[in-house]
Amino acid sequence: MTEPLDIGPLVVWAAGASTLISLGTTVFAWLTAGSRKNDARLDKLGVRVDELEREVQTHGDKIDQLPNQEMMHRLELSLVRMEGHIDRMDERLKPVAAIAERMQELMLEQAKEGRK
Repeated sequence: MTEPLDIGPLVVWAAGASTLISLGTTVFAWLTAGSRKNDARLDKLGVRVDELEREVQTHGDKIDQLPNQEMMHRLELSLVRMEGHIDRMDERLKPVAAIAERMQELMLEQAKEGRK
């Protein structure tokens, strides 16, 4: 008859290999733990950079819409012209105001005479 197969040494080798694999996995996890933390930090920083880029773009768009030096100069010139027009209108309206004042005085005098 054949002799029974002795698996004792095979079990010892399997247990040793299992222990080595477990130890290797533990060491690998320990060595890569910092890397995983850094990956998480980099992901958070990436999100923050994206938010800041959007914010900078928004502010850049707002700044682009602000008047530049040439536009401000044109506005100043327009205001000066408007002041001139208003001054001319003021001079033209003074006689009208004087007429209105005289008419009011006349109406008051007529009202006083009517009461008497």
